[in-house]
Amino acid sequence: MSPSAWLRILFHPVMLWMIAQGVALYAYLHFTPLPRSAIERWMLSIQTALHKSVLWLTAPWEALRRAKELETFASQLQERLSALSSSGEVSPAPVGAIGNFSVLQGYKFLPAEVVYRSFLLRENYAILDKGGRDGVFPGLGVISPQGVIGIIAETTATTSIMYGIFHKDVHLSALLPQHEVIGITKWDIPILNRLSLEYVPLYVPVEAGEEVWTAPGSMIFPAGLRIGRLREVRGDFSRGFHAIEIETYAEWSRLSSVFILIPQR
Repeated sequence: MSPSAWLRILFHPVMLWMIAQGVALYAYLHFTPLPRSAIERWMLSIQTALHKSVLWLTAPWEALRRAKELETFASQLQERLSALSSSGEVSPAPVGAIGNFSVLQGYKFLPAEVVYRSFLLRENYAILDKGGRDGVFPGLGVISPQGVIGIIAETTATTSIMYGIFHKDVHLSALLPQHEVIGITKWDIPILNRLSLEYVPLYVPVEAGEEVWTAPGSMIFPAGLRIGRLREVRGDFSRGFHAIEIETYAEWSRLSSVFILIPQR
């Protein structure tokens, strides 16, 4: 076709009307907040449905994996208890704080007592009766019999200062095991036994009541220690993440006996 024929087609009233409608639709969707947010919610609903389908398909294999972990843990626990019963010692492993049983491998649980704990607004800490002479050094994780509670910040020969998870500078890499999604905890809620969980995408169908564990890849805590449960879940569409509040298993006001996690080489 000649250039003049293309020009006649391009400037045909019907073609000009279609181009104008396309430009108007683009401007409407791009510059009007309401349709754009509606499309984003529609896309998130599709992603959520796909994610639920994948979880449903992989559920049998996940159940088998958990069953194998439970079987391995039971055999290891039985061996440990039989060995300790013959030696007359008591097992120090805080089973109530363990979500993934493989956490028992590679760590020593050193019992310690809390001799003082603060109730500061943003920087809560505790003093423990174990220090450098017991193999404790800064950067070690600390758990209560119920769950994760803090990180060793300073040590002397006989004592240690632990920053609690209710401290503005303490953040944990957290895992939602039901969805295999990782987020970051922080204490921006000035209420003890409450944490915020950041960076969980909106397409992940999380619900209140789900557990939160320590995540793989942490330099301080092994994966699978229990942190708490989801207390409240809200959608923050402006950021693209859930706004999540956690209720921790460990209770700061009742803290007395804890366990310091010492890696075994």
